[in-house]
Amino acid sequence: MAKDEVEITVRQIMEDDIDGVLAFGGDLISGEDLLAFELGAPLDVSFVAEAKGRIIGFILARIHYIGIPLAKVCVIGGIVVDHEYRRRRIGNRLVEELFASCREKGVYTVRSLIEGSDSELQDFTEQLGFYRSTIVNYDNIL
Repeated sequence: MAKDEVEITVRQIMEDDIDGVLAFGGDLISGEDLLAFELGAPLDVSFVAEAKGRIIGFILARIHYIGIPLAKVCVIGGIVVDHEYRRRRIGNRLVEELFASCREKGVYTVRSLIEGSDSELQDFTEQLGFYRSTIVNYDNIL
């Protein structure tokens, strides 16, 4: 490890991480949102990246039973890495841990929902091996 590099740890998220995730990404997600995600519950497959004792990235993901016939699918709710730590493969490591966790749980489809105008995130996702699905998403704004 070069002396300007810091050790980065990726681990499964826990309910105790809520404050750290909010301190890092609180303008992107609320405490209420994180509680609703049921962090640490059996269907949760979220991870955090830590450096120097603080959270510097996270991926929020959950296993869902969707469609007819029902299928187990992991849906990524979001992935965020601190600007200071980008371009160090931290996002890749978070996704790799997610994939490993899904395989352990017998889930073989991971879905990433991305805003159509976010070309940077689309490029990142495609670099990870994702491809545009044949699933069509319909929204109804109430």
